[in-house]
Amino acid sequence: MRWFIGDLQGCAREFDDLLRKIRFDPQADELWCLGDLVNRGPDSLGAVRLWRDVGGRGVIGNHDVYALLVAAGRWPRKHDTLGPLLAAPDGPELLARLRAMPALQFLPAAPGSKGPDVWAVHAGFHPRWTDLHAVAARVNAAPHDDAWLESPELSFMTRVRCCTASGERSKFDRKAEDCPPPYRPWDEFYRGEPMVIHGHWAWRGHYRGPKTMGLDSGCVYGGPLTAWCQDEDRVEQVPAHGG
Repeated sequence: MRWFIGDLQGCAREFDDLLRKIRFDPQADELWCLGDLVNRGPDSLGAVRLWRDVGGRGVIGNHDVYALLVAAGRWPRKHDTLGPLLAAPDGPELLARLRAMPALQFLPAAPGSKGPDVWAVHAGFHPRWTDLHAVAARVNAAPHDDAWLESPELSFMTRVRCCTASGERSKFDRKAEDCPPPYRPWDEFYRGEPMVIHGHWAWRGHYRGPKTMGLDSGCVYGGPLTAWCQDEDRVEQVPAHGG
């Protein structure tokens, strides 16, 4: 079965709890994390090690971008929780795995699946991207160097919440219904057929709209950690540990 999990942000204990709850089997199941595996939470190193050890895949998120550019010396460090990951002997290998992740990924449903075909992305899509397969082919195939991490297309896919029809982004990050005019939630402009599965919007929490589903339920802030099974169209959650 194919599972998608929302933003981990270093919540390794909850990640382990969720894998146990869904009885994840690395030999039979497939795991896709929706970006932001690291930072803010208490154990980015443990979260990425567990993700690696179960054969996890994923799409890159803005906090992953931050970690990679900090490690490369391209961006200055802000207040973060990345110290153990950056200092670990296997840190370079783990960071290389994050860098290798695609920006977006199309994942058709398996025959007999109860769930829809999906696009996986961390934050969302530009309103003017009408051919997502072409965008994916171009962006994912580019060298995943530091310039790629800072590119406008990747920035949009890893950061958008509210935007205009022309793709101007707002920094507003609270509830979707409160996006300040003329900005609207990015998904109101989406016209594709496949479901879009995304993270990044903790204030919005887990939701399901007509063509989009958010799995960032704010575990790092005390909310649950959320997973969705494409094959069974089923959601599972575990509570945050807190403290």
